[in-house]
Amino acid sequence: MIKAVRIDHRLVHGQVAFSWTQFLGVNRIIVIDDKAANDEFQKMALNMSKPAGCRLNIFTVEKALSKMPKVETLKDTIFIVFGCTKDASRFIAGYPKIKEMNYGGIAKKEGSKQFGQVVYLNEEEIVDTKKIMDAGVKIYMQQLPTSKREELKLD
Repeated sequence: MIKAVRIDHRLVHGQVAFSWTQFLGVNRIIVIDDKAANDEFQKMALNMSKPAGCRLNIFTVEKALSKMPKVETLKDTIFIVFGCTKDASRFIAGYPKIKEMNYGGIAKKEGSKQFGQVVYLNEEEIVDTKKIMDAGVKIYMQQLPTSKREELKLD
């Protein structure tokens, strides 16, 4: 069962690996990130960051989409983490079953606008976000389970 879906440019780090996995009671993290899935060093680092006893899969968007029928049959409690809005938008277009998504951390960059404490979106990311919202996904911002949950509003 997919318990939560998050975008976090840091992928699996302290907040995801410990705060969120414990809070959600997950035993599998699925990272969907084209860049990480094609980088052996990053995959090794992500595997070292995951909590003991928690499984970790790292997929490209295409591989994740092909794996979803199997993922749906797993008895695991699953946390899906994307590294960027682009990959999340592409995944949602091919798998429209996600109903809400947490924007947990999107880095400040040239030309980006601040939407939350740690959520900065540039024009391309705003377009991706609109596509996600248009697919019926409710987007909220929440850094930690103990943080206030705020709805993301683009206007």
